[in-house]
Amino acid sequence: MVHAQISKGKRNFIFSLLFLGWLVDSLTLFGMNVAIIPISKELHLSQTQSGMVISSFWLSSACMTLLAGWISDKFGSRKVIVIAVFIISLFSLLTGMAGSFLTILAIRFILGLGDGGLPTGSGVAITEIYKREVRARAKSFLFAGQLIGGVLALYAAGLIADTWGWRVMFYIVGGIGLIVTLLLFKYYNPPKVVNTTKDGDSLPKIPMKDLYRSKLLWTIVIMYFCSSVVHWGFSSWLPSYLEQTRGLNLKTVGSLAMIPQAFGLLAALLTGYLIDKSLAGKEKIIILIGAVISGLCLFLMFKAPSIQVAIAYQSIFSIGDSAIAMAIITIPLKYVSQNITGSFMGTMYFAGGLAGFIAPTTMGALIDAFNGSFQAAFFFLIGSLVIVFIGALVFRLPKNNTNIIASNDSDVSV
Repeated sequence: MVHAQISKGKRNFIFSLLFLGWLVDSLTLFGMNVAIIPISKELHLSQTQSGMVISSFWLSSACMTLLAGWISDKFGSRKVIVIAVFIISLFSLLTGMAGSFLTILAIRFILGLGDGGLPTGSGVAITEIYKREVRARAKSFLFAGQLIGGVLALYAAGLIADTWGWRVMFYIVGGIGLIVTLLLFKYYNPPKVVNTTKDGDSLPKIPMKDLYRSKLLWTIVIMYFCSSVVHWGFSSWLPSYLEQTRGLNLKTVGSLAMIPQAFGLLAALLTGYLIDKSLAGKEKIIILIGAVISGLCLFLMFKAPSIQVAIAYQSIFSIGDSAIAMAIITIPLKYVSQNITGSFMGTMYFAGGLAGFIAPTTMGALIDAFNGSFQAAFFFLIGSLVIVFIGALVFRLPKNNTNIIASNDSDVSV
């Protein structure tokens, strides 16, 4: 695989535009987790309906990831990313205009189509922009962009919604997103990559049937699905948990909910750096430790005697959660053949999108079923972490950390 020769400054500028796109997406995503509180009150939604509003986004996102992966592999990342950010921005703006349960459900469903294209296209973009040796760090910065957006969204959403109403929040995010879309359209031009073996021959395309026969692929997909259930289930319901169980107002909810996000951000950056350096090939260990830490803190958080102790456990949980996500996400970037990165990650993100669809609705239904208690919902998340732990136990990288699935093991970055 040969990258086009462009300057380091040009590569970093292109990556910065990609980072802005992720920031907009996360503002929309995490902003809804706070906005759903006043939306539910205004539109008279049940807990189950509130979960459906959050989950509708993930259903369409999951469906789009597979298509986006194929398009990105075939045509490159540019078209997928520009269109994805445009859809996210436009329908974030339209979210502020919704006046009924069905309307907001439909808008969030369409918005999810954009979200489904962005992560998959970005996975291909990283392989276009950077060599293998630094891809974990690059991915950690994108993941950090999502978490930074989460921190900003949780604080700003609570503040704006409390001051001017939840609709204004979506108008602001959508407007910013449309500006970012214009910047991407004009300046986002990733370098061309030629896929070849070390002998200079064209790298043959791997049939999709061979991709889906891989046991390692399905092990990774199952781990990513269950870890996504935990991540999106927790982040979707944390603001509501703080407001309903701990009796906090909307502004305080946003301020406190961003603290665990900040710890997750730091953990993501550190994990990405370590995977590129001293922990390359040891992703399994990171996942195992992260699953234990996250599961234990979820249990302790629910039993915490005070809000201060609960936030402390939430913050430690976020460290483990981010470490798991980074370890799983970087596996295909470092160990999967270049010409199927999009399809592989599309399959992963499809599973993650399904998890995002299932988790909030399931948790909402469990909360309704247990008369407002979050206990069963938290045990649902802990059970998912147990599966992640088991998946990590059976996961094995190929010897010498060669490609997991490749038509030619000599596929290397030069």
